[in-house]
Amino acid sequence: MKIKLGRNHFKNLLRIGLGSCLLLAASGGIYYALVVNELELKLKALELRGQSLDSETSILEQGSITKYDELKGFLEFLKSPLYINDEIEKETIRVQGDRVLVLKDFELPGLLDNNCDRFRCLQHRISFSEIPSSLWKGLLGIEDYRFLQHQGVDYISIARAIVADIKAMSLVQGGSTLTQQLAKNMFLSNEKKLERKVREMIYALYLEKSFSKEQIITMYFNEVFWGTVGGVYIKGIDMASRAYFNKTPLELTDFEAAMLIGMLKGPYYYHPLNHPERLKQRTNVVFNRLKELKLVTSDEGVQWSESKWSEWRGELKAKNSSSLLKSIYLTGENAQPGLEPFEKFIFYQSVAKVRGGLAERTKDVDIGVKSLIIDADCTSIECDNKFSYYSKFERNTDDAIFNERHQVGSSLKPIIYQQLLEEGKTLEDEVSTAPITLDLISGKWTPQDSKVDLGPYISLRKAIQKSRNIPLIRAAQEVGFENLETRLIDYFPNLLTPLAQYPAQLLGSIELSLSEIGQAYLKFFKSQCETFERGESSYEESLLYHLAQAEKTTISAAAGKIIKQSLIFGKTGTTNNGLDNWYIAFDGQNFYAIWFGVDSRREGKNLRLYGSNSSFAIFQNFIQYRGKQVSEFLCPSVENKL
Repeated sequence: MKIKLGRNHFKNLLRIGLGSCLLLAASGGIYYALVVNELELKLKALELRGQSLDSETSILEQGSITKYDELKGFLEFLKSPLYINDEIEKETIRVQGDRVLVLKDFELPGLLDNNCDRFRCLQHRISFSEIPSSLWKGLLGIEDYRFLQHQGVDYISIARAIVADIKAMSLVQGGSTLTQQLAKNMFLSNEKKLERKVREMIYALYLEKSFSKEQIITMYFNEVFWGTVGGVYIKGIDMASRAYFNKTPLELTDFEAAMLIGMLKGPYYYHPLNHPERLKQRTNVVFNRLKELKLVTSDEGVQWSESKWSEWRGELKAKNSSSLLKSIYLTGENAQPGLEPFEKFIFYQSVAKVRGGLAERTKDVDIGVKSLIIDADCTSIECDNKFSYYSKFERNTDDAIFNERHQVGSSLKPIIYQQLLEEGKTLEDEVSTAPITLDLISGKWTPQDSKVDLGPYISLRKAIQKSRNIPLIRAAQEVGFENLETRLIDYFPNLLTPLAQYPAQLLGSIELSLSEIGQAYLKFFKSQCETFERGESSYEESLLYHLAQAEKTTISAAAGKIIKQSLIFGKTGTTNNGLDNWYIAFDGQNFYAIWFGVDSRREGKNLRLYGSNSSFAIFQNFIQYRGKQVSEFLCPSVENKL
């Protein structure tokens, strides 16, 4: 049966068809405009993320020391390159074994900007002129040899890929251009959906329209991922060169460039530590292809030998197991003014080393580390010139420092002993070390002490140096708990009263945050310095002086030569079972409070930890190797008058 269409019917059908085409075109245009607008917003966000402030410089002081490996690692990530051998020739530094002695004040430029907004990620964008031709020509030769001819989408390559896929009856080739890969890596996911592919093509066309070929190549090298090293994501060619080869991109050899190009096909699949044989094969394929294209030298000596591969992999394995890149990342992320960048770097390294050394003891335990470092000129914890640290980066650092409380152990004893002295006791007063039992409302309480026998009587000076408990309780009983309570409530507002019924607080059962300890000690140091200035007492006769003699205190076995030769006020603190470990210090420039302990469930935990082998170890490594002379206790106000 035939159906005849009249003139009017034909016109209607034509009108409907044209309307549908126009509607489809309009929809496509709207879709294209929306996708382009979306891309423009992403590009704007990318541009804003790339902006950064000038990073602070660091000064290594004449007469200070630092570690060779740490200084070398830090120098590899500076804005202006510095090399240890050059500084040795200029007699700025001298290397002695694994240490570096600073011969004259030595300024370190600021760290490279980190343009990555991902957690534990390093990225530093560079210009096209900083990318060697062996890299970008090699990339085009391997990934997109028609890059200079197409406008973002290579229809010839797509057709070729379709034919190859049909012949193979599977997806064996892709037709994506370098610009499409850039669009996908920067702004899209890897999901295999038609809508995602359409967006990718629109993005590529827009990028080609908006940027030059040179800019697109530069964006590609700056934005692609190159796997992970040392638990840090490596993004962009500059950080990839530094992380894998300790070089800038311009210093790479042709073969090293081929290795990095080869890794791009699958940074994890071809990772040198997890799959070295895959990377070897892939690199040889890439390098031979580049030789065919005459993009690299054909000198056979350029390719690595098996021994060279093994040596490089060993060096990379050492870097991967170290905390270097994590410390570089953390230093770049921390804008607090309390420490210079190199000092922050050494602090992070110190924390990592101590945690690593105690890993076996703390196995299966949720360990946390907190620290507060305050400038000596600060009179309040609200002072801006401070540095705070908390190892749980997924949590709020301010909350951890200012609000979360921990038992303080013996860390507060200096303040408590000073109140005894102000109530009439002297450091040479003898106190019995015999056991003592107090009758409290809660029952009988018998404080415990170290089993080390120091004799039947002990001076208060030695009692505080050795952090003894029984002499402190006896002395507190003699001056009166009520009198002591009146004095201590001014330092510790949350003190449980009456103190006579809660005397265990004197031995550290009280809970305080790092900021509360900091505020109490700032007040304590200020009070002591005022008495020195008024001539009412002298530093050499004070409690502070006797606690600055490391060889006579609880850190005597752990303290090294530098600490023992210095007069740095310090006090450890440890609670039952080693769950909270403290070190409080003052070196004349900064006040330090460091806590190392169990940060969550504590039931059944019994750690063989003390303030001396955890928190003090962090402090000692930091204070010795931060590139500053080790200062000694000196009241800031007195110093300013000299």
